[in-house]
Amino acid sequence: MIGACLPLAAVSKLFCFVLTLSIAVMACSKRNTPTAPDPAPPAAACTFTVSTTTFNLSGAGASASLAVNTGSTCAWTVANISSFINVPGAGSQTGSGTVNFSVGENPGDVRVGTMTVAGQLVTVNQSANDPVYGNWGGTIIKGSGCPVTLPASVDYTGTIRRTSGATNEFVISIPQVGVSNQAIPLTINGSSLQFFVPIDTLYTFNGTLSGDRRSITGTFSGGGCSGTWNGTRR
Repeated sequence: MIGACLPLAAVSKLFCFVLTLSIAVMACSKRNTPTAPDPAPPAAACTFTVSTTTFNLSGAGASASLAVNTGSTCAWTVANISSFINVPGAGSQTGSGTVNFSVGENPGDVRVGTMTVAGQLVTVNQSANDPVYGNWGGTIIKGSGCPVTLPASVDYTGTIRRTSGATNEFVISIPQVGVSNQAIPLTINGSSLQFFVPIDTLYTFNGTLSGDRRSITGTFSGGGCSGTWNGTRR
């Protein structure tokens, strides 16, 4: 044993050396042990709100806007825009912002468009610029002097609309006499309208619109044939 081999003073010195060495090693070990950094707080989720999701606009054309509210670092887009809705500079934005858009004159019946703003569906309803524009249907009734080959009466359907050249046309179908989706120039002057349909001869149709412009009564003639016709908005 160490105590039997070494004098007492030597044993004491050896013990002090070992104790001092152990304390030093422990101190160094503690000082050099790395510590893990505190975890970063989770990023806040982005949420988006829009000022409205429905617009009702004039058929004559109109401009409108909506606001998007979100966090300063949150990105969003305007996408899936219907063809008649114009959004200048549509693309991506970051943080709260405004979307400005417009619609031109509506050349036909009531129409509905949509766009996606910051992930939310926005609906744009546009009325007809004039109640006369849209789908029509009615009856043509043969009068005196008409060929016996023509039916006593026929039903027709059609659409009155504006063309890209800002004129009017009537796309009309009269199945019983072989007229199908024929685009015919149409003159509208106040409450009066006129168009021409070739059947067995060229027939002139004159009509008068009701006060709400949603019904028509009139006469037609061609060659020695004449009669009456009517129509209502569908």
